[in-house]
Amino acid sequence: MHPLIRSLAVGAIMFAASLVGMWLQQDIPADMLNASKGSVAAMVGLVGLLLALVLGLLVWTAFGVFATQQSEAYSLGPVVADIDVALEQYGPEGAPGRAGLRASLERSRARFFGDGVHGPQPFTFEEMKTTFAVLDGYFDSLKPTDDRHRRLLNKAWDNARKYHDTQMLMARQLASPFPPHVLTIVVCWAAALFFGNGVVNTPNLVTVVAHLAGAVSIATAIYLILELSNPYTGHIRISPIGVDSALRALGAAAPSAAHPSPAPERSAA
Repeated sequence: MHPLIRSLAVGAIMFAASLVGMWLQQDIPADMLNASKGSVAAMVGLVGLLLALVLGLLVWTAFGVFATQQSEAYSLGPVVADIDVALEQYGPEGAPGRAGLRASLERSRARFFGDGVHGPQPFTFEEMKTTFAVLDGYFDSLKPTDDRHRRLLNKAWDNARKYHDTQMLMARQLASPFPPHVLTIVVCWAAALFFGNGVVNTPNLVTVVAHLAGAVSIATAIYLILELSNPYTGHIRISPIGVDSALRALGAAAPSAAHPSPAPERSAA
């Protein structure tokens, strides 16, 4: 489900919980309500504190996911350039490696940015084995004839391994940015908070508007968490401009226009 739809659903649940609390208030005897307002307010304050702490932690964690992916994506640009330069200087024997590098970068572009909807696709164990086998086979086939060629070959090998290791790490980090059901528990806490506030507060226009503003705030926080933890899709995202520029510089064909991407805020590469 799209993060915006999920966030709107969370906001609607929060607001509905407060309205249910206000509606139930009419059926509670006045003396019982007055006697229990202190206890309800204390519990609402406790849940509010827990909610604030956990929501803040989740937003920070999601931002950490985004920042880590961005930093790792940036780090790959110099690595790709260094591999290409080393293989170019190696001579004609490096041409297949340069073509393989361009093809690998195209596959990475498709894997992480996808079609703008499905997002990054994880590496399978078989893919990792095949990648390393092909990498080893290619570099083993090169026979350096002097110290210069050996130096270039070692540099290209080290950077090629770093390039693939970093990509696989990035894909693993995105597989499960949060433990399961954390957001579900947070939404339940928030619903309890709004319900309790609805029970102890006098229903009027100001109270309803205040609860609506709170529901929008919770929905916005959930939206930030979902968007930042999926940094290659949505509106808050890493841009493919850097990858596309690298592909053009390497002489590869431009990415297909069949899957245009919205103008993002930051660029990877």
